[in-house]
Parts: sequence; structure tokens; C-alpha cells
Amino acid sequence: MAEIVIIGHGGYAEGVRSNLEMVIGVPESMHFLNFALGMERSELEAALNALVEGLEGREILFCVDLPGATPFQLAAIHTAQNPGCCRTVVGLNPMAYMELAMDTSGTPEDLAKRAMETTKDSVLLFL
Repeated sequence: MAEIVIIGHGGYAEGVRSNLEMVIGVPESMHFLNFALGMERSELEAALNALVEGLEGREILFCVDLPGATPFQLAAIHTAQNPGCCRTVVGLNPMAYMELAMDTSGTPEDLAKRAMETTKDSVLLFL
């Protein structure tokens, strides 16, 4: 079972948590970090490092909101430093987070691929 760490700008992570709580519940394997307005990069980095330290030895999937931005950069650093146990995915939607919350079995890479497919498959146009 992999740990899921959701990181994003403003209230992104807390919004994902709130959405999950309302619809299906939040498993203990999901963790949420907001990069709040006025927060320094170093503060987010310290919070992420502390969280990852507490998850030592576990596989981690980092889910971030925007490619290339600060949350992505920090997650990507952890992924690059720990390629055997970490992956970073960007831009998931609520359906993908719900699927991850219901089933965290598999490697971080398997989870990322499944969540990306769910995101693609759940985008619809109603006419």
C-alpha cells in the first residue's frame, strides 16, 4: 500500500480532502499539504520533508496541482532522490482522487498511471 501526498497552491489540498470527506471518506494513507498564500517555499519544503520523514520506508505517490510550480518541484526532488519508492503525478481530478482513496494497492507508478487514466476517462462534455 502506497502513501498518497497531495500538495497544491492555496487551499488545493484541503479542497481535495474536503471533497473526499463529503463523498467517500479519507483513508489514513492520504496526506494533504497546502502551499498557502504568503507561505515561503522553505516552509512548504520543511513541512514536506517532515511528512516524508514520518513515512520513512514507505512508497509514496505525490499528487500536485501544477506542472513546474513549487509543489511540483519539491515533490520531483523527492522522486528523483528516491526513484525506487516515489513518483510524482500532476493535474488529477476529483474522480482520480476518489479512486486513489478507495484503493491504494500497487506501486506509486501503478497508482499514478491508473489515476491518470481515470482523469482522462472522466472528463466529459454535456451538450
